[in-house]
Amino acid sequence: MVEISSASGDVLEPVRQHLRDPSYGVDVGPGWRQLVLECHQAVVAEFPEYELLAVRQKWGALAFQAFPRPWKPGGNWTDAEHSRLHAVTDAFADRSEGICERCGVHGSLRESRRVHLVLCDRCETLVPEHGRL
Repeated sequence: MVEISSASGDVLEPVRQHLRDPSYGVDVGPGWRQLVLECHQAVVAEFPEYELLAVRQKWGALAFQAFPRPWKPGGNWTDAEHSRLHAVTDAFADRSEGICERCGVHGSLRESRRVHLVLCDRCETLVPEHGRL
């Protein structure tokens, strides 16, 4: 995976602004950066003040983990809001299952590694066995 530095000025800066912990990096490969940005835009359209906990790859799919708004003791969102947020992020997780995490073209889940990744045929031969992009 590639940790994208906040100093890089790349397209994910708007995503980072919603992180609960600003020191956390967005931990996905470069092929998913646009997908992460699109997911952020869809979430922010419904939940402008959402709180982002993590963005990473889990079992070969995008895991965009967030709350509808910053968490407060006792909660401050409804079950319906939480369900809607998950519906939005789950749609992007589903899309990620067909996008190469390394280059962004069509890919498929590669389960022959210690870490499951979605890769195209070309990137499958380029990514080392330990699974890091």
